Amino acid sequence: MSNKIEFDYSSFLVNSSKQKWTFSQALKSIIPTFGTVWNASVHDARPLSERLQAEALQVLSSHINDESNIIRLIRLARIEGITDLEIKLPYTLDEEQINYILENTFTDISQSTDDFDLLHVHLNEKTQ
Repeated sequence: MSNKIEFDYSSFLVNSSKQKWTFSQALKSIIPTFGTVWNASVHDARPLSERLQAEALQVLSSHINDESNIIRLIRLARIEGITDLEIKLPYTLDEEQINYILENTFTDISQSTDDFDLLHVHLNEKTQ
């Protein structure tokens, strides 16, 4: 079953620069798995897209490169059971950036630049 979520990375960058961090948010940024475990323990009834947005604001950082943030976002999406992400970007990623993301995630990725830069990410199922 496909579970597609749209994520506006451009908005994230704007919102993250305005956010004041608590100690736990800073810790989640440094150790992303701490953030995912923390968030999983306090799951709520918010829609999946809202939960992903809230988790992203706590785990992603405007102080690290975009590829690393996208990898963290993909990991959050996988924990949430999301199968497809459409990430609106402020610019098109180059081949080196795409390859770095592919090397660090189990995904298929394509880009489109119709109305805006959009990264299509399909999270493949991991087989044991």
